[in-house]
Amino acid sequence: MMENNGIVSVAKKRKPFNLFILVVALSVLIYYGLVGIWPFFYNIFLSFRKTDLITMNKFVGLRNYKFMINDPIFWKSLWHNFYYLGVMVSLGIVSSLIISALIYRTKGVMRKVYTAMFFAPVVTSMVAIALVWTLLYFPKIGFFAVVLSKLFGIDPGRLTFLEQTTTALLSIIIMDVWRDTGIRTVIFLAGMDEIPDSLYESARIDGASQMRQFFRITIPLLTPQLVFIAAIYSINAIRVYVQIYMMTGSPPGGPANSTMVLTLHMYLSAFYGMRFGYGATISIVMFVILFGMVLLELKAFQQKWEY
Repeated sequence: MMENNGIVSVAKKRKPFNLFILVVALSVLIYYGLVGIWPFFYNIFLSFRKTDLITMNKFVGLRNYKFMINDPIFWKSLWHNFYYLGVMVSLGIVSSLIISALIYRTKGVMRKVYTAMFFAPVVTSMVAIALVWTLLYFPKIGFFAVVLSKLFGIDPGRLTFLEQTTTALLSIIIMDVWRDTGIRTVIFLAGMDEIPDSLYESARIDGASQMRQFFRITIPLLTPQLVFIAAIYSINAIRVYVQIYMMTGSPPGGPANSTMVLTLHMYLSAFYGMRFGYGATISIVMFVILFGMVLLELKAFQQKWEY
């Protein structure tokens, strides 16, 4: 009898715990449905309509998609996204590899100091960084204008980095590369620490120079880190928004749409032009691009690297 009472008491104690798990699971599912699933399908619904979400709501079928195909700003924005991707990923990887290789050769406290110094911008707000770099790029009195005028005798008033169609987007990319150098450097340093010292010792015995060791040992063994960084920052390049919005004036995306990207074009179409249907259409295209990149990323990570 006492054993049965013990079993009943244990069962009673477990009921509240199971109920708690059920409540948490339902809450997560409801939250995910409201925040993830419902907006996604509602966005698809909007892409087939001409609406300002207030007075006008008209079904137009594929007209938004046809308009997008004939929209030169859309194609210009798409090109800028892929240009951003190519330059930021390649420049970011090369610069971070060089910095991490230099830090890797330091020991003790100085290695921690250098790592923290490069990592500091990563934890700083992008808005604050964008504002500071806007001042650095400022003509006449900006840091870069003053330095270049002193070194090369260029009129500082002509150095309008963010006001020229040929340099505006590249200037923003350079800022973005600088900002995330720390996180890439930390990832590369972690990978370098995993490489056995015996490989470098064997290479030195064979007479390999440090440069040859770097290209024949370090870089090949950092392939997983290289793939990871390339994948993550490729996705970030398609989603880029804050830095361009903060650094290109009002309306953003200038001068002459030379820094216009998909996220910005979507935002301006929906909230400036009150064409929420067309804005939703652009977001659908962004989703398809990002989904394809995620599939490529997953396929890349399924590969096995043997050392």
